Amino acid sequence: MNTVKIDKYFRGMVAHRGLSGIETENTIPAFIAAANRSYFGIECDVHASKDGKIIVTHDDTLLRLGMLNLYIPSFKFDEIRKFTLIDRKTGNLSDYISIPLLEDYLMICKNYQKHAFIELKQNMTNEHIDKVIQLVFDHHYHDHVSIITFQEKYITYIKKRYPQIDLYLLTDELNDHVIEFCEKYVVHLDIRYDLIDEATIKRLHLIGLKVAVWTVDDKDTAERLIKLGVDYITSNILE
Repeated sequence: MNTVKIDKYFRGMVAHRGLSGIETENTIPAFIAAANRSYFGIECDVHASKDGKIIVTHDDTLLRLGMLNLYIPSFKFDEIRKFTLIDRKTGNLSDYISIPLLEDYLMICKNYQKHAFIELKQNMTNEHIDKVIQLVFDHHYHDHVSIITFQEKYITYIKKRYPQIDLYLLTDELNDHVIEFCEKYVVHLDIRYDLIDEATIKRLHLIGLKVAVWTVDDKDTAERLIKLGVDYITSNILE
């Protein structure tokens, strides 16, 4: 299996949770698979473990990817790293696939010169957010990292404490509050693809803000969005 190539020239494709259409999402194999292709960026999701390590996983349980009904943040990372995940290619649990640390992801993005899109998931404390930002600074990569989140309180905290960090508001709705929030806090928009329109893109572009859309796996839809003027398209399989 391989990626699906779009016909239009566009340098804004972002691999959703790594190349999750081929490899197990949010794992080192998925990130390396994306890094070896033409993607502009690679997206990941982060939570915090019981001992405060920043781990890369979308779900807060192992039910979907590890076939265990366990709450991941209630374990220390040394325990989490022993949990095996399902290999997307075989459909079986693999001893070689596990939940990585944010450091692993950042190292891959840096080594392959890919933009890092880090989604902060729910239930993170300010201390956890500080750790995420500090890891980005430790890797000397903050100019190539964007933090994305549905949580407005995370954005206001980061804006005040780390004004140099690039931020996107994730949303699955388009209304006056969303647009006004982006404009007030000078935050880019990352919106569900079927909600965006050309007028909103132009409005945000006029004040220097970017528009990203998620998650697009249909080639024709992606090419239509490129015509509208979106800056980034997150996809599981399109390249």
